[in-house]
Amino acid sequence: MSGPSVLWPDTAVPADQLIIDAAAMVDLEIEPILTAILGADEYRLRCWFATPVRHAATVRYRQEVFADLGDDAVRKACDTFARGMRTMRRRIDARDRVQHEHQRSWWQLSAATEYVDAVRRFAEALAVLPLTSRALNQWREFLAGYIDASGFADLTAAVRRTQQALSGVRYSLRIVDRTLEVGPAETIPDYSVTIANLFARFGVGAPRPPRPRSEWDDINHMEEQILDHVAMVHPRAFQQLTEFARAHEHFVDEAVAEFDREIQFYLTYLDFVAHASGTTRAMCLPQLASGDTPVHAEDAFDLALLTRRRPTDTEVVCNDLRLSGPERVLVVTGPNQGGKTTFARAFGQLVYFTALGCPVPARHACLPLADRVFTHFERAEQATDPDGRLGEELLRIRETLAAATADSVIILNESLSSTSSADAVRIGRDVLAQIVARGAIAVWVSFLDELARTGPAAVSMVAATDPDDPARRTFRIERRPADGNAHAVVLAERFGLSYDLVTARIAACE
Repeated sequence: MSGPSVLWPDTAVPADQLIIDAAAMVDLEIEPILTAILGADEYRLRCWFATPVRHAATVRYRQEVFADLGDDAVRKACDTFARGMRTMRRRIDARDRVQHEHQRSWWQLSAATEYVDAVRRFAEALAVLPLTSRALNQWREFLAGYIDASGFADLTAAVRRTQQALSGVRYSLRIVDRTLEVGPAETIPDYSVTIANLFARFGVGAPRPPRPRSEWDDINHMEEQILDHVAMVHPRAFQQLTEFARAHEHFVDEAVAEFDREIQFYLTYLDFVAHASGTTRAMCLPQLASGDTPVHAEDAFDLALLTRRRPTDTEVVCNDLRLSGPERVLVVTGPNQGGKTTFARAFGQLVYFTALGCPVPARHACLPLADRVFTHFERAEQATDPDGRLGEELLRIRETLAAATADSVIILNESLSSTSSADAVRIGRDVLAQIVARGAIAVWVSFLDELARTGPAAVSMVAATDPDDPARRTFRIERRPADGNAHAVVLAERFGLSYDLVTARIAACE
Protein backbone atom coordinates (compact mmCIF):
# COMPACT_ATOMS: atom_id res chain seq x y z
CA MET A 1 0.00 0.00 0.00
CA SER A 2 1.60 3.26 -1.11
CA GLY A 3 1.20 6.40 0.95
CA PRO A 4 1.93 10.11 0.52
CA SER A 5 5.53 11.23 0.77
CA VAL A 6 6.45 13.92 3.29
CA LEU A 7 9.59 14.78 1.30
CA TRP A 8 8.27 15.09 -2.25
CA PRO A 9 5.03 16.85 -3.26
CA ASP A 10 4.74 14.67 -6.35
CA THR A 11 5.40 10.99 -6.86
CA ALA A 12 8.27 11.79 -9.23
CA VAL A 13 11.45 13.18 -7.68
CA PRO A 14 12.20 16.53 -9.41
CA ALA A 15 15.11 16.41 -11.84
CA ASP A 16 16.19 19.99 -11.13
CA GLN A 17 18.85 19.81 -8.46
CA LEU A 18 21.42 22.21 -7.10
CA ILE A 19 24.74 21.37 -8.74
CA ILE A 20 27.66 21.58 -6.35
CA ASP A 21 30.88 19.72 -7.00
CA ALA A 22 33.11 17.90 -4.54
CA ALA A 23 35.57 20.79 -4.25
CA ALA A 24 32.79 23.19 -3.28
CA MET A 25 31.49 20.70 -0.72
CA VAL A 26 34.98 20.71 0.85
CA ASP A 27 35.38 24.50 0.67
CA LEU A 28 32.03 25.09 2.37
CA GLU A 29 32.67 22.25 4.86
CA ILE A 30 29.32 20.69 4.02
CA GLU A 31 30.45 17.11 4.66
CA PRO A 32 31.49 17.70 8.31
CA ILE A 33 28.15 19.40 8.89
CA LEU A 34 26.25 16.47 7.38
CA THR A 35 28.28 14.05 9.51
CA ALA A 36 27.37 16.06 12.61
CA ILE A 37 23.70 16.01 11.60
CA LEU A 38 23.48 12.31 10.69
CA GLY A 39 25.82 10.64 13.17
CA ALA A 40 25.67 6.90 12.50
CA ASP A 41 22.90 7.57 9.93
CA GLU A 42 20.56 4.90 11.27
CA TYR A 43 17.91 5.82 8.71
CA ARG A 44 20.22 6.16 5.66
CA LEU A 45 19.38 9.84 5.20
CA ARG A 46 22.68 11.01 3.67
CA CYS A 47 21.39 10.52 0.12
CA TRP A 48 18.68 13.12 0.76
CA PHE A 49 20.89 15.58 2.63
CA ALA A 50 23.47 15.30 -0.15
CA THR A 51 20.88 16.15 -2.81
CA PRO A 52 19.72 19.76 -2.52
CA VAL A 53 17.02 20.54 -5.05
CA ARG A 54 16.26 23.49 -7.29
CA HIS A 55 12.53 23.00 -7.18
CA ALA A 56 10.61 25.70 -5.33
CA ALA A 57 7.53 23.50 -4.84
CA THR A 58 9.61 20.82 -3.08
CA VAL A 59 11.39 23.37 -0.91
CA ARG A 60 8.14 24.98 0.20
CA TYR A 61 6.58 21.54 0.77
CA ARG A 62 9.36 20.68 3.21
CA GLN A 63 9.31 24.09 4.86
CA GLU A 64 5.64 23.54 5.70
CA VAL A 65 6.53 20.31 7.52
CA PHE A 66 9.32 22.04 9.44
CA ALA A 67 6.84 24.76 10.42
CA ASP A 68 4.36 22.16 11.71
CA LEU A 69 7.11 20.42 13.69
CA GLY A 70 7.76 23.73 15.43
CA ASP A 71 4.61 22.94 17.42
CA ASP A 72 5.63 20.96 20.51
CA ALA A 73 2.58 18.68 20.33
CA VAL A 74 3.26 17.74 16.69
CA ARG A 75 6.94 17.16 17.41
CA LYS A 76 6.11 15.01 20.46
CA ALA A 77 3.67 12.86 18.46
CA CYS A 78 6.26 12.26 15.74
CA ASP A 79 9.02 11.53 18.26
CA THR A 80 6.79 9.05 20.12
CA PHE A 81 5.92 7.28 16.88
CA ALA A 82 9.60 7.12 15.90
CA ARG A 83 10.55 5.62 19.29
CA GLY A 84 7.85 2.98 18.91
CA MET A 85 9.07 2.04 15.43
CA ARG A 86 12.66 1.90 16.68
CA THR A 87 11.62 -0.47 19.49
CA MET A 88 9.72 -2.57 16.95
CA ARG A 89 12.83 -2.89 14.76
CA ARG A 90 14.98 -3.87 17.75
CA ARG A 91 12.53 -6.68 18.53
CA ILE A 92 12.61 -7.83 14.91
CA ASP A 93 16.41 -7.87 15.15
CA ALA A 94 16.15 -9.90 18.37
CA ARG A 95 13.87 -12.39 16.58
CA ASP A 96 16.40 -12.79 13.79
CA ARG A 97 19.24 -13.46 16.24
CA VAL A 98 17.62 -16.43 18.02
CA GLN A 99 17.05 -19.97 16.73
CA HIS A 100 14.53 -21.38 19.19
CA GLU A 101 11.13 -21.53 17.51
CA HIS A 102 8.99 -20.38 20.43
CA GLN A 103 11.40 -17.62 21.30
CA ARG A 104 11.44 -16.37 17.70
CA SER A 105 7.65 -16.41 17.61
CA TRP A 106 7.42 -14.50 20.88
CA TRP A 107 9.79 -11.78 19.62
CA GLN A 108 7.67 -11.47 16.49
CA LEU A 109 4.51 -11.09 18.55
CA SER A 110 6.26 -8.51 20.73
CA ALA A 111 7.37 -6.53 17.65
CA ALA A 112 3.89 -6.66 16.12
CA THR A 113 2.39 -5.49 19.41
CA GLU A 114 4.70 -2.46 19.46
CA TYR A 115 3.89 -1.75 15.82
CA VAL A 116 0.10 -1.72 16.15
CA ASP A 117 0.29 0.29 19.37
CA ALA A 118 2.69 2.87 17.87
CA VAL A 119 0.61 3.31 14.70
CA ARG A 120 -2.69 3.57 16.57
CA ARG A 121 -1.30 6.06 19.12
CA PHE A 122 0.12 8.17 16.30
CA ALA A 123 -3.17 8.20 14.40
CA GLU A 124 -5.05 9.25 17.53
CA ALA A 125 -2.54 12.03 18.24
CA LEU A 126 -2.59 13.38 14.67
CA ALA A 127 -6.39 13.40 14.58
CA VAL A 128 -6.60 16.30 17.04
CA LEU A 129 -3.49 18.29 16.07
CA PRO A 130 -3.78 21.62 14.19
CA LEU A 131 -1.68 20.63 11.17
CA THR A 132 -1.11 23.13 8.36
CA SER A 133 1.39 21.38 6.10
CA ARG A 134 0.10 19.54 3.05
CA ALA A 135 2.42 16.61 3.72
CA LEU A 136 1.30 15.87 7.30
CA ASN A 137 -2.35 16.51 6.48
CA GLN A 138 -2.15 13.98 3.64
CA TRP A 139 -0.37 11.55 5.92
CA ARG A 140 -3.01 11.98 8.64
CA GLU A 141 -5.74 11.19 6.13
CA PHE A 142 -3.85 8.18 4.83
CA LEU A 143 -3.16 6.86 8.33
CA ALA A 144 -6.83 7.14 9.34
CA GLY A 145 -7.75 5.04 6.30
CA TYR A 146 -4.99 2.54 7.03
CA ILE A 147 -6.18 2.10 10.63
CA ASP A 148 -9.75 1.43 9.46
CA ALA A 149 -8.72 -0.97 6.68
CA SER A 150 -9.21 -4.70 7.13
CA GLY A 151 -5.49 -5.53 6.98
CA PHE A 152 -4.53 -3.49 10.04
CA ALA A 153 -7.71 -4.52 11.88
CA ASP A 154 -6.96 -8.21 11.24
CA LEU A 155 -3.37 -7.78 12.45
CA THR A 156 -4.52 -6.00 15.60
CA ALA A 157 -7.13 -8.69 16.32
CA ALA A 158 -4.55 -11.45 15.81
CA VAL A 159 -2.11 -9.71 18.18
CA ARG A 160 -4.74 -9.33 20.88
CA ARG A 161 -5.96 -12.95 20.58
CA THR A 162 -2.44 -14.33 20.83
CA GLN A 163 -1.59 -12.07 23.77
CA GLN A 164 -4.73 -13.20 25.59
CA ALA A 165 -3.94 -16.86 24.97
CA LEU A 166 -0.40 -16.48 26.33
CA SER A 167 -1.57 -14.45 29.31
CA GLY A 168 -3.36 -17.59 30.56
CA VAL A 169 -0.20 -19.70 30.60
CA ARG A 170 0.65 -20.77 34.16
CA TYR A 171 3.02 -23.52 35.10
CA SER A 172 4.87 -24.94 38.06
CA LEU A 173 8.55 -25.71 38.28
CA ARG A 174 9.71 -28.33 40.80
CA ILE A 175 13.30 -29.22 41.60
CA VAL A 176 13.81 -32.90 42.40
CA ASP A 177 17.43 -33.80 43.12
CA ARG A 178 19.20 -32.80 39.87
CA THR A 179 16.12 -32.60 37.71
CA LEU A 180 13.47 -29.99 36.96
CA GLU A 181 9.84 -30.95 36.59
CA VAL A 182 7.45 -28.68 34.67
CA GLY A 183 3.75 -29.10 35.20
CA PRO A 184 0.43 -27.28 35.30
CA ALA A 185 0.35 -24.58 37.95
CA GLU A 186 -2.71 -25.92 39.74
CA THR A 187 -1.21 -29.36 40.55
CA ILE A 188 1.36 -28.15 43.05
CA PRO A 189 0.58 -25.90 46.01
CA ASP A 190 2.50 -22.67 46.51
CA TYR A 191 4.72 -23.12 49.58
CA SER A 192 6.37 -19.71 49.43
CA VAL A 193 4.13 -18.15 52.12
CA THR A 194 4.57 -21.15 54.42
CA ILE A 195 8.37 -21.06 54.04
CA ALA A 196 8.47 -17.32 54.64
CA ASN A 197 6.47 -17.70 57.85
CA LEU A 198 8.69 -20.58 58.96
CA PHE A 199 11.89 -18.57 58.63
CA ALA A 200 10.41 -15.34 59.96
CA ARG A 201 11.22 -16.43 63.57
CA PHE A 202 14.93 -16.29 62.66
CA GLY A 203 14.69 -12.67 61.59
CA VAL A 204 14.69 -13.46 57.90
CA GLY A 205 12.67 -10.89 55.96
CA ALA A 206 10.72 -11.27 52.79
CA PRO A 207 12.70 -12.50 49.80
CA ARG A 208 14.20 -9.86 47.58
CA PRO A 209 12.35 -9.18 44.37
CA PRO A 210 14.01 -10.74 41.33
CA ARG A 211 16.62 -8.59 39.67
CA PRO A 212 15.21 -6.90 36.55
CA ARG A 213 16.41 -8.62 33.44
CA SER A 214 17.11 -6.91 30.16
CA GLU A 215 14.42 -7.39 27.55
CA TRP A 216 17.13 -8.19 25.00
CA ASP A 217 18.86 -11.03 26.91
CA ASP A 218 18.92 -14.37 25.15
CA ILE A 219 17.79 -17.47 27.06
CA ASN A 220 20.19 -20.28 27.88
CA HIS A 221 19.99 -23.98 27.10
CA MET A 222 18.22 -24.84 30.37
CA GLU A 223 15.61 -22.12 29.84
CA GLU A 224 14.95 -23.38 26.32
CA GLN A 225 14.14 -26.84 27.69
CA ILE A 226 11.82 -25.36 30.31
CA LEU A 227 10.10 -23.35 27.56
CA ASP A 228 9.62 -26.50 25.46
CA HIS A 229 7.99 -28.29 28.40
CA VAL A 230 5.75 -25.29 29.14
CA ALA A 231 4.65 -25.42 25.49
CA MET A 232 3.76 -29.10 25.95
CA VAL A 233 1.71 -28.22 29.04
CA HIS A 234 -0.12 -25.45 27.10
CA PRO A 235 -0.18 -26.69 23.50
CA ARG A 236 -3.13 -24.57 22.37
CA ALA A 237 -1.62 -21.22 23.40
CA PHE A 238 1.75 -22.00 21.83
CA GLN A 239 0.13 -23.36 18.68
CA GLN A 240 -1.66 -20.03 18.39
CA LEU A 241 1.66 -18.23 18.83
CA THR A 242 3.23 -20.34 16.09
CA GLU A 243 0.35 -19.72 13.72
CA PHE A 244 0.54 -15.97 14.39
CA ALA A 245 4.25 -15.89 13.58
CA ARG A 246 3.71 -17.88 10.40
CA ALA A 247 0.78 -15.74 9.21
CA HIS A 248 2.32 -12.34 10.05
CA GLU A 249 6.02 -12.70 9.29
CA HIS A 250 6.01 -9.36 7.42
CA PHE A 251 3.48 -7.15 9.17
CA VAL A 252 4.98 -3.67 8.64
CA ASP A 253 3.25 -1.73 5.87
CA GLU A 254 5.69 -0.28 3.33
CA ALA A 255 4.06 3.15 3.47
CA VAL A 256 4.38 3.28 7.26
CA ALA A 257 8.02 2.20 7.08
CA GLU A 258 8.76 4.83 4.42
CA PHE A 259 7.09 7.56 6.47
CA ASP A 260 9.12 6.48 9.50
CA ARG A 261 12.27 7.02 7.44
CA GLU A 262 11.21 10.23 5.71
CA ILE A 263 10.06 11.99 8.88
CA GLN A 264 13.54 11.39 10.27
CA PHE A 265 14.83 13.85 7.65
CA TYR A 266 13.07 16.52 9.70
CA LEU A 267 13.50 15.14 13.22
CA THR A 268 17.22 14.46 12.77
CA TYR A 269 17.85 17.95 11.42
CA LEU A 270 15.81 19.57 14.20
CA ASP A 271 17.78 17.61 16.81
CA PHE A 272 20.97 19.00 15.26
CA VAL A 273 19.53 22.52 15.19
CA ALA A 274 18.62 22.35 18.87
CA HIS A 275 22.12 21.17 19.75
CA ALA A 276 23.99 23.51 17.41
CA SER A 277 22.09 26.74 17.81
CA GLY A 278 21.46 26.45 21.55
CA THR A 279 19.60 29.33 23.11
CA THR A 280 21.66 32.22 21.81
CA ARG A 281 21.43 31.70 18.06
CA ALA A 282 18.37 31.50 15.85
CA MET A 283 17.59 29.34 12.82
CA CYS A 284 14.83 30.28 10.38
CA LEU A 285 12.96 29.04 7.35
CA PRO A 286 14.11 31.41 4.60
CA GLN A 287 11.92 33.09 2.04
CA LEU A 288 12.85 32.27 -1.54
CA ALA A 289 14.24 35.27 -3.40
CA SER A 290 13.00 35.83 -6.92
CA GLY A 291 13.20 38.68 -9.41
CA ASP A 292 14.09 41.93 -7.67
CA THR A 293 13.58 40.54 -4.16
CA PRO A 294 16.57 41.58 -2.01
CA VAL A 295 18.80 38.76 -0.88
CA HIS A 296 19.52 39.12 2.81
CA ALA A 297 20.28 37.29 6.03
CA GLU A 298 20.33 38.63 9.58
CA ASP A 299 22.49 37.15 12.31
CA ALA A 300 23.89 34.48 10.00
CA PHE A 301 26.55 32.14 11.34
CA ASP A 302 28.79 29.30 10.19
CA LEU A 303 27.44 25.83 11.04
CA ALA A 304 30.82 24.20 10.41
CA LEU A 305 32.35 26.43 13.07
CA LEU A 306 29.78 25.17 15.57
CA THR A 307 30.41 21.49 14.83
CA ARG A 308 34.04 21.77 15.92
CA ARG A 309 33.51 24.33 18.66
CA ARG A 310 34.58 23.34 22.17
CA PRO A 311 32.64 24.32 25.29
CA THR A 312 35.45 26.63 26.35
CA ASP A 313 35.49 28.51 23.05
CA THR A 314 34.09 32.01 22.82
CA GLU A 315 30.65 32.64 21.40
CA VAL A 316 30.20 32.34 17.64
CA VAL A 317 29.75 35.78 16.07
CA CYS A 318 26.73 36.34 13.81
CA ASN A 319 26.71 38.74 10.84
CA ASP A 320 24.25 40.37 8.44
CA LEU A 321 24.36 40.57 4.65
CA ARG A 322 22.17 42.22 2.04
CA LEU A 323 22.09 42.58 -1.74
CA SER A 324 19.33 44.69 -3.27
CA GLY A 325 18.67 46.48 -6.56
CA PRO A 326 21.72 46.29 -8.84
CA GLU A 327 23.98 44.88 -6.12
CA ARG A 328 25.36 41.46 -7.04
CA VAL A 329 28.74 40.99 -5.31
CA LEU A 330 29.79 41.29 -1.66
CA VAL A 331 33.47 42.22 -1.64
CA VAL A 332 34.85 41.39 1.82
CA THR A 333 38.14 42.97 2.84
CA GLY A 334 39.92 43.57 6.12
CA PRO A 335 42.65 42.11 8.33
CA ASN A 336 43.71 38.48 8.20
CA GLN A 337 42.05 36.15 10.71
CA GLY A 338 39.16 38.60 10.89
CA GLY A 339 36.33 36.19 9.98
CA LYS A 340 36.17 36.88 6.22
CA THR A 341 36.43 33.24 5.10
CA THR A 342 33.94 32.16 7.76
CA PHE A 343 31.51 34.79 6.46
CA ALA A 344 31.86 33.56 2.86
CA ARG A 345 31.51 29.92 3.90
CA ALA A 346 28.39 30.73 5.94
CA PHE A 347 26.76 32.30 2.86
CA GLY A 348 27.40 29.12 0.86
CA GLN A 349 25.85 27.05 3.64
CA LEU A 350 22.78 29.30 3.66
CA VAL A 351 22.27 28.61 -0.04
CA TYR A 352 22.85 24.86 0.36
CA PHE A 353 20.41 24.31 3.23
CA THR A 354 17.82 26.55 1.58
CA ALA A 355 17.87 24.13 -1.35
CA LEU A 356 17.20 21.26 1.07
CA GLY A 357 14.11 23.03 2.42
CA CYS A 358 15.69 23.14 5.89
CA PRO A 359 15.94 25.96 8.44
CA VAL A 360 19.12 27.96 7.85
CA PRO A 361 21.55 29.49 10.36
CA ALA A 362 20.12 33.02 10.48
CA ARG A 363 17.43 34.92 12.38
CA HIS A 364 15.69 36.11 9.19
CA ALA A 365 16.65 35.38 5.59
CA CYS A 366 15.54 35.69 1.99
CA LEU A 367 17.83 33.57 -0.18
CA PRO A 368 18.07 32.45 -3.81
CA LEU A 369 17.26 28.96 -5.00
CA ALA A 370 20.47 28.60 -6.97
CA ASP A 371 21.09 26.32 -9.94
CA ARG A 372 24.80 25.92 -9.13
CA VAL A 373 27.20 26.88 -6.36
CA PHE A 374 30.79 27.53 -7.42
CA THR A 375 33.67 28.06 -5.05
CA HIS A 376 37.14 29.33 -5.83
CA PHE A 377 39.24 29.00 -2.74
CA GLU A 378 42.99 29.41 -2.59
CA ARG A 379 44.85 26.18 -3.42
CA ALA A 380 48.45 25.21 -2.72
CA GLU A 381 50.63 25.18 -5.83
CA GLN A 382 51.25 21.73 -7.31
CA ALA A 383 54.72 20.88 -8.65
CA THR A 384 53.11 19.04 -11.58
CA ASP A 385 51.06 22.04 -12.73
CA PRO A 386 52.74 23.29 -15.95
CA ASP A 387 51.06 26.71 -15.81
CA GLY A 388 51.87 27.55 -12.19
CA ARG A 389 49.48 28.69 -9.54
CA LEU A 390 48.17 31.75 -11.36
CA GLY A 391 47.49 29.73 -14.48
CA GLU A 392 45.59 27.16 -12.47
CA GLU A 393 43.53 29.91 -10.78
CA LEU A 394 42.65 31.54 -14.10
CA LEU A 395 41.68 28.21 -15.60
CA ARG A 396 39.30 27.46 -12.73
CA ILE A 397 37.78 30.96 -12.88
CA ARG A 398 37.26 30.64 -16.64
CA GLU A 399 35.46 27.32 -16.18
CA THR A 400 33.26 28.89 -13.51
CA LEU A 401 32.34 31.89 -15.65
CA ALA A 402 31.62 29.65 -18.63
CA ALA A 403 29.08 27.61 -16.64
CA ALA A 404 27.59 30.35 -14.42
CA THR A 405 24.10 31.70 -15.06
CA ALA A 406 21.96 34.42 -13.52
CA ASP A 407 20.80 31.85 -10.93
CA SER A 408 24.30 30.81 -9.86
CA VAL A 409 26.14 31.62 -6.65
CA ILE A 410 29.91 32.12 -6.77
CA ILE A 411 32.15 32.28 -3.69
CA LEU A 412 35.74 33.37 -4.18
CA ASN A 413 38.23 33.34 -1.33
CA GLU A 414 41.58 35.12 -1.69
CA SER A 415 41.60 34.53 -5.43
CA LEU A 416 44.44 35.98 -7.53
CA SER A 417 46.73 36.25 -4.51
CA SER A 418 49.49 34.54 -6.49
CA THR A 419 50.21 37.55 -8.68
CA SER A 420 51.16 41.19 -8.11
CA SER A 421 48.59 43.59 -6.69
CA ALA A 422 48.43 45.60 -9.92
CA ASP A 423 47.77 42.51 -12.06
CA ALA A 424 45.35 41.11 -9.48
CA VAL A 425 43.32 44.34 -9.54
CA ARG A 426 43.18 44.40 -13.33
CA ILE A 427 42.23 40.73 -13.65
CA GLY A 428 39.89 40.92 -10.67
CA ARG A 429 37.94 43.83 -12.17
CA ASP A 430 37.48 41.87 -15.41
CA VAL A 431 36.28 38.80 -13.50
CA LEU A 432 33.92 40.84 -11.34
CA ALA A 433 32.51 42.55 -14.44
CA GLN A 434 31.77 39.17 -16.03
CA ILE A 435 30.06 37.93 -12.86
CA VAL A 436 27.86 41.02 -12.87
CA ALA A 437 27.16 40.65 -16.60
CA ARG A 438 25.86 37.14 -16.00
CA GLY A 439 23.66 38.34 -13.16
CA ALA A 440 25.10 35.81 -10.72
CA ILE A 441 25.40 36.48 -6.99
CA ALA A 442 28.87 36.35 -5.49
CA VAL A 443 30.86 36.77 -2.31
CA TRP A 444 34.49 37.72 -2.93
CA VAL A 445 36.95 37.67 -0.03
CA SER A 446 39.91 39.73 -1.19
CA PHE A 447 42.91 41.77 -0.15
CA LEU A 448 42.17 44.16 -3.02
CA ASP A 449 40.21 47.17 -1.78
CA GLU A 450 39.87 48.37 -5.38
CA LEU A 451 37.38 45.59 -6.15
CA ALA A 452 34.95 47.06 -3.63
CA ARG A 453 34.91 50.31 -5.60
CA THR A 454 34.08 48.99 -9.07
CA GLY A 455 30.50 50.24 -9.28
CA PRO A 456 26.98 49.87 -7.92
CA ALA A 457 27.06 46.08 -8.30
CA ALA A 458 29.83 45.70 -5.72
CA VAL A 459 29.07 46.06 -2.01
CA SER A 460 31.99 46.67 0.32
CA MET A 461 32.05 44.62 3.53
CA VAL A 462 34.91 45.02 6.01
CA ALA A 463 36.07 42.73 8.81
CA ALA A 464 35.97 45.08 11.80
CA THR A 465 38.42 45.53 14.66
CA ASP A 466 38.01 46.94 18.14
CA PRO A 467 38.04 50.77 17.91
CA ASP A 468 40.01 50.94 21.18
CA ASP A 469 42.47 48.27 20.05
CA PRO A 470 42.72 48.00 16.24
CA ALA A 471 44.84 44.86 16.58
CA ARG A 472 41.95 42.94 18.16
CA ARG A 473 39.50 41.29 15.73
CA THR A 474 35.78 41.45 16.48
CA PHE A 475 34.84 39.02 13.65
CA ARG A 476 32.05 41.45 12.75
CA ILE A 477 31.69 41.96 9.00
CA GLU A 478 30.36 45.48 8.49
CA ARG A 479 28.91 47.09 5.40
CA ARG A 480 31.18 50.14 4.86
CA PRO A 481 33.94 51.33 2.54
CA ALA A 482 37.19 49.39 2.61
CA ASP A 483 39.73 50.95 4.97
CA GLY A 484 43.09 49.89 3.53
CA ASN A 485 46.10 48.49 5.35
CA ALA A 486 45.94 50.43 8.64
CA HIS A 487 45.73 47.23 10.67
CA ALA A 488 49.01 45.94 9.27
CA VAL A 489 50.72 49.05 10.61
CA VAL A 490 49.06 48.63 14.00
CA LEU A 491 50.15 45.01 14.20
CA ALA A 492 53.69 45.90 13.21
CA GLU A 493 53.82 48.52 15.96
CA ARG A 494 52.38 46.09 18.53
CA PHE A 495 55.13 43.55 17.83
CA GLY A 496 57.89 46.14 17.48
CA LEU A 497 58.26 45.67 13.72
CA SER A 498 57.44 49.14 12.38
CA TYR A 499 60.10 50.90 10.31
CA ASP A 500 60.99 53.36 13.05
CA LEU A 501 61.26 50.71 15.79
CA VAL A 502 63.35 48.34 13.65
CA THR A 503 65.77 51.07 12.54
CA ALA A 504 66.07 52.29 16.13
CA ARG A 505 67.07 48.80 17.32
CA ILE A 506 69.61 48.46 14.51
CA ALA A 507 71.10 51.83 15.41
CA ALA A 508 71.36 50.79 19.06
CA CYS A 509 73.38 47.71 18.08
CA GLU A 510 75.91 49.63 16.09
